[in-house]
Amino acid sequence: MSLATYADQFRRLKVNVAHDRASPHKICMLLAALDLARGGALTENCIEYAPPLLERYTMYFNAVRGPGDHPNPYFPFFHLAGSLRGGGESFWHLQPRPGRESVLDSMGTARTSRQVTENIDHAFLDPELFELVQDPTAVDALSAVLSETWFGRGLQDLDAVVGRTREINRYERLLRAPSGPALIAAEAVPSYVRDPAFRRVVTEIYDFRCAATGLRLVLRDGAAMVEAAHIHPFSETGDDDPRNGLARTPDMHWALDRYLIAPDTDFRWRVSPLLDPRIPDYRALTALEGKSLFLPREARMYPKREAIEWRLSRLGK
Repeated sequence: MSLATYADQFRRLKVNVAHDRASPHKICMLLAALDLARGGALTENCIEYAPPLLERYTMYFNAVRGPGDHPNPYFPFFHLAGSLRGGGESFWHLQPRPGRESVLDSMGTARTSRQVTENIDHAFLDPELFELVQDPTAVDALSAVLSETWFGRGLQDLDAVVGRTREINRYERLLRAPSGPALIAAEAVPSYVRDPAFRRVVTEIYDFRCAATGLRLVLRDGAAMVEAAHIHPFSETGDDDPRNGLARTPDMHWALDRYLIAPDTDFRWRVSPLLDPRIPDYRALTALEGKSLFLPREARMYPKREAIEWRLSRLGK
């Protein structure tokens, strides 16, 4: 199966067109999956119905939604597995959760996110397509096919979004690479590229969980409460290495930026001596003293020592 074959299949998506406007659901979901691949986040043939995909889908959808449009990501996630226009099987497949095979087989549609998460473990691509999209050039070519086929049907605003996210994806891919951050002249990269790429990588490696409290709150559209922030400020270091980042809820982000809390080199939290633990108002912070950080799944992404030492040296100042 060649790039040309899949380009033809992208053109043959079953997409409703009313009043010369294409329904954006499947197109936005497919663009979101391509976005994952271009950014280096699709290293296994496993597309989960989870924040990395849903956040990207929502971004594309919001760029073109009409007054009566609702995102409903569960709908295209399920229906991309249907047949193509003119016949033929799709390149998008659904893997049932163990024991839910018969339920998935009987489903004619998905009407809620819960129906997806309870019955579908993940989606996956044809193996040949998965191999193709590991090359960002192929991803760009397939995105261009979607542009040529569908953007002229009331979805013109997607073209600008795809162009902007292509820049973000390239930077994101560098941040994910083991030696990538060392090769980046980050100061030369505009903030509209740097900021979303850094946020995506850092929040994903922490699984959208606050490194201080462990809170993980994700909404149905993929929005998560956590933010990504530099341990040693970018304004001083120009360092966008994900190991110079932590995922934190807004209150813990605020406390860290004001030197009220800081991680130490043993990956435990330290609290400013300015906060009296006897005062109830401070207990959300003072209770962190000596507690372990919630760390990334991969040890190679743990916070780096020099950034922690800088932050710890300013605790309580």
